[in-house]
Amino acid sequence: MQGLQLKPTVGALSSTRSSFRGVTAAFQRLSVAPQPVARQQLVVEASRVCELTGTRANNGYNVTFSHKRNKKLQQANLQYKKIYWPEGQRWVKLRVCTRAIKTVEKRGLQVMAAEAGINLWKLPFEDARPQRLEWLAANPANPPMAKNPRAMKNTEKLAASTKAPLVARYVYGKIAYVRSDEQ
Repeated sequence: MQGLQLKPTVGALSSTRSSFRGVTAAFQRLSVAPQPVARQQLVVEASRVCELTGTRANNGYNVTFSHKRNKKLQQANLQYKKIYWPEGQRWVKLRVCTRAIKTVEKRGLQVMAAEAGINLWKLPFEDARPQRLEWLAANPANPPMAKNPRAMKNTEKLAASTKAPLVARYVYGKIAYVRSDEQ
């Protein structure tokens, strides 16, 4: 019985090498996509300059009682105005300072725009021609209506129908749907 000795099984179960030996290196090699960088959006701001006179902000100081001076921008008093242009028979939209508004009343818009190098025909406007005003009075505005994909296409059924189609109309400034024969 001396020849049969049992060796401890602990050595068979344990190993000098770990089964997780190369796992951390494998995780390190994984390519993880970097988080997207938030791009700054371009903010477009209108310059605070009068379009007719070129008046812009003045660099000044706020002076305290102890005579400390803090820088302060004194902005021009700009207004977005629709100014009537009699030669073009239209209301032209401009960004002007209040001093320029008084000067336009005195000298005229055409003269000041020529000095500033502004083409008044290319500015946003509201038409004030008498022909346009007459047309607007004769043709009252109706709200836009989407096309109806389910509208009747059979002319015989349409002619035999007792109902008139619904149309949109402005009633006291609000949109109302009425039958076309009731208007």
